[in-house]
Amino acid sequence: MTSRLPLLVSLASLGILFLSIIFVFLLVIGSYFGIVPFTENHESTEALAHALALVA
Repeated sequence: MTSRLPLLVSLASLGILFLSIIFVFLLVIGSYFGIVPFTENHESTEALAHALALVA
């Protein structure tokens, strides 16, 4: 009988990779719509949103 440890390790690493991608995606979306404030004042938040709009 083969060992199931490599399968479990690969499934766990795929789960962690998937969750980290979702986390970064939610941070980017949250910062774009102003849900996650990365900056202190409103002007720099608008400048960040404008810069993201230029990139996208």
